[in-house]
Amino acid sequence: MKISYAYKKISEAMALIDNINLYEVSTVTVRMLNQKKLHKAYKLLDNFRDELIRENIINKQKQGGNK
Repeated sequence: MKISYAYKKISEAMALIDNINLYEVSTVTVRMLNQKKLHKAYKLLDNFRDELIRENIINKQKQGGNK
């Protein structure tokens, strides 16, 4: 996994979080929109974490095979 890929994924999640206005909760629609944005950012980061775990497992298997 390249650093630029990790940077892109983190930047995507940060952009989603930056666009959330937590002070604007006057209507149900706005609250639901903010909740959807936050959920999308969380899902993106959760998927990225899974990719990191898979990458780590692959690297450990490669190292184990070289011994």
